[in-house]
Amino acid sequence: MRHPRLTLGATALAALLTGGAALAGDSVVEVEMLEYGYHPAELEIEAGTTVRWVNAEKRTSHDIYFPEEDAGSERLFPEESWERTFDEPGTYPYHCRPHENRDMDGVVTVVPAE
Repeated sequence: MRHPRLTLGATALAALLTGGAALAGDSVVEVEMLEYGYHPAELEIEAGTTVRWVNAEKRTSHDIYFPEEDAGSERLFPEESWERTFDEPGTYPYHCRPHENRDMDGVVTVVPAE
C-alpha cells in the first residue's frame, strides 16, 4: 500500500517538530520502517535536510539502499536508526535489499533550499 507524499521544507518541519519554534539546524525528517514499508514512502525535502530512517518493526531487520549510488545503510534491527543528509537537489530512489520482493521502496526528492 502506498502512503501519501509528505512535503515539508526544513523550516516548516522544524516548526512542526518543536511545536512552532523553528530552531537553527533543526531539520530532521523521520521515515518509519514498519510492516515491510517506508512511511512515508515518498518524501520531498529542502536541500540540507537530514532524513532519519527508524526501524519500528518488532522482529524484522531492514536497510536503506540507493542503487544509483551503490550506497546505503547496514541492516537495521528493531529500534535502530540511520541518517543521511541530502545537500544536492535531485531524486533519490531507494529500497530495502532484504525485502525487494515485497516492493519495499521509497524516494526522496530534494528541492533547493528557500
